[in-house]
Amino acid sequence: MNPHRTHLTHATIHLNTLSTEHPLHTALATALATYTANSNLTATFVRLLPEILKTSASDFGFLAEVVYATPTKPYLHSHAVVDIYKSNYTVNDILSNLNFHNLDTLNGAILTSRAPVLSNDPTNDPRSGGVPAGHMKLSCFLGIPFIVAGQLLGACAMANKPGGYTDADIEYCAPLAQIGGLLIAADRS
Repeated sequence: MNPHRTHLTHATIHLNTLSTEHPLHTALATALATYTANSNLTATFVRLLPEILKTSASDFGFLAEVVYATPTKPYLHSHAVVDIYKSNYTVNDILSNLNFHNLDTLNGAILTSRAPVLSNDPTNDPRSGGVPAGHMKLSCFLGIPFIVAGQLLGACAMANKPGGYTDADIEYCAPLAQIGGLLIAADRS
């Protein structure tokens, strides 16, 4: 049996034993069940992203896989991203297949640092490359890398939580980082 699928099975069992009152655990358990049923990473992430944003009180964000244009040039390929260019968007307005190539941004800092990226002042953050024309203003940002067995496989980013993000939000997202990484690893195998 595929070791990544075995890890997904164990993760599902573990999440199912946790309190179903924890909304992130419930969302992750649903994501694992969705992926197990259809083996479609994009469909799984499209379903998962709105739940992550709701539980984190974030206005928008993405779930993405790390892809390499060259062996030394990674970029983020989104499987689910909120369509912030749509008027009156909600966290349920999801697009797929957007690519983030610029490493000189907060998104890129997730890849270059291989660590969580927290910024409650993106405008003045030296890691920020600004936002494209028409993009929503960033008041705060949190990026979480998905690392499995030392390999950076993906990331989640979220933005504009009222009051900003804290280290507690990074801890809160630890199960997401683990499950997101396992889902990408299973999809690649």
